[in-house]
Amino acid sequence: MDENRGVILLKELSSYIYDIAGVCLELGAARLDIEIDEEPANDLLTVIISNDINRQIAYNPQHKPSHGISLLSQACDLCGGRLTARYSAAGSKLVAIMQYSHADRPPMGGVPCLIRELIMSNPDIDIYYTHRYNGREYKLSTSQIKSMLDGVPFDTPSAAAWIQENIGEGLTHIIQAEVMQ
Repeated sequence: MDENRGVILLKELSSYIYDIAGVCLELGAARLDIEIDEEPANDLLTVIISNDINRQIAYNPQHKPSHGISLLSQACDLCGGRLTARYSAAGSKLVAIMQYSHADRPPMGGVPCLIRELIMSNPDIDIYYTHRYNGREYKLSTSQIKSMLDGVPFDTPSAAAWIQENIGEGLTHIIQAEVMQ
C-alpha cells in the first residue's frame, strides 16, 4: 500500500478544509466562503473554498506550510477527481471534485464543529457556509448569526452551542428530506 494513501484514509475532509481555511485567515482574508456540494445521485462531491486574498494560499510564509491543500489534492486524485486553484484580483478559489461513492474517499467528518470553530475564533471575519445535498441547500453566515444572537458574543458557550446545533439541524434537514420523499 502506498504510504500517502494510508494518510488520506485516516483523515476527514473537514480537517483539510479547516487547515486551508486557517491559512486563508492567517494570510489576512476578511471573507471566507466554504461550499460543500454532496451529490450522491450523480456520484459527485465538490468542496469549494474561496476568499478575498489575491495570492496563492498553498502556504503562508510566516507560518508552517499547509498540508491541507496537498492532502486534499491527493484525495481528489485517488478518488477520480481533481483539485483546481484560481487566483485573481478579487481573491482565490480552490475547487475540489471527487467521486462521491469512491471506496477511498475520506469521510466528511465534523463539519458542524469545523464551522463553529472558524466562526468562534474569527468573529470579525465574514464567513459564509453553504452545504448542498442532492440539490437541497443549507446556508449560514456570520452576519446572519450576529442578527440572530442579538449581540451575544460568538465565543460564549450558549452561542457556540447554538451555532453547532443550528448547523447540525440544517444538515439533518437537507439530508432527511430525501428519505421522506
